[in-house]
Amino acid sequence: MRAKLIVNPASGRDTAPDYLASINRTLRRLTGFLDIAMTTGDGDAAELAAQAVRDGVDHVFIGGGDGTVNEVVNGVMQVDGGLDRVVFGIIPLGTGNDFATALGVPDEVDAAVEALTNAVVTTIDVGTVNGRAFVNVSAGGFIAEVSDAVNPQLKTIAGRLAYLLGGAQVVFKFEPLEAQIACADPGTTGVRRHQHVHTFAVCNSSLIGGGHRIAPRALVDDGLFDVCVIPEMPTVEFVALLRRVSEGRHLDDERVEYFQAASLDMTFNRRIKINTDGQVLEASRCEYRLLPRAARFLVPR
Repeated sequence: MRAKLIVNPASGRDTAPDYLASINRTLRRLTGFLDIAMTTGDGDAAELAAQAVRDGVDHVFIGGGDGTVNEVVNGVMQVDGGLDRVVFGIIPLGTGNDFATALGVPDEVDAAVEALTNAVVTTIDVGTVNGRAFVNVSAGGFIAEVSDAVNPQLKTIAGRLAYLLGGAQVVFKFEPLEAQIACADPGTTGVRRHQHVHTFAVCNSSLIGGGHRIAPRALVDDGLFDVCVIPEMPTVEFVALLRRVSEGRHLDDERVEYFQAASLDMTFNRRIKINTDGQVLEASRCEYRLLPRAARFLVPR
C-alpha cells in the first residue's frame, strides 16, 4: 500500500497538529509507507490530491472536515480515472464532519484512525453540481447564506455553535428565491415546477451543518439524490420549522417537499450562494448529476 495523508491544520478548532503524531503512528501500522502533507490555503488539498494520484498513491487519507474532503475528491477527479485508482479514508478534524458521521466514522480522532485500520472498502455515489463533485450535500438559499456567514474564525471560536450563530445573523434579512425546478423522478416522466423557495438541499447523504438530519432517508449508494425543498413562508414559521428539519421530523410536514431524483436542474431569478460540502460557490443555475458508486471510501466495520 502506498498512502498519502492530506491534513488541513485550520480545520475545526485548529487542533489537527496536536493529533498528527498519533495519526502517523497508527496509519503507518496499516500502510507501511505514508507521505504527509499539510495545506496552507484554499485549493492546496485539491492540488496535493491530484499530484498524489499522478505519483501512484493508492490510498488518500483526509485529515479535515467536509470542505477538505470535498477539495480532495475534486482534486483526484482532475486526473483521468482518478477515482478508480484510490481509496479514501476520513479522519474527522473539522467542525461538522457530517459525511464522516454518515459513514459511521467515530467523532473522536484517535478512535476514528483506529477504526480505519479495520475498515472495509465501500463504493459510494458522487454528485456533481455544474461539474463540481460533492459526496455529502449541496444546498442553496438560507442554508448556503448561513454557511457563508460561518467563517473559519467563528468555527475556531465556537465550534458547532458557529452554525447557530451564523443562522441568527442571516434569518431576518434573507430574501427567498424564485426557482424553476426540473427533475426526472423515479417512475415518472419528469417534474417541473416554478416556486418561491426559502432553502433547498440536494443530498447524497443525510446530514448537514454539524448533524442536522435534513435528508433522513438518504443512502450514499442508491443511485439517487434525496431532495428537500422548503418553500417561502413567514420568517417566524420558517424558524419554527427548522427545528423539525434539524431532527429529521419534517418528512410528513405538508409544508416541506421531499423527493428522490437521479438528476435535477434548478434556475434562479438571481445569482445565489450554493454550499457544496462546506464549500460556498455562486450560480444562477444548478445542474445536478449523479455518478453511481463512483468513489471508494474506507468504512468502519
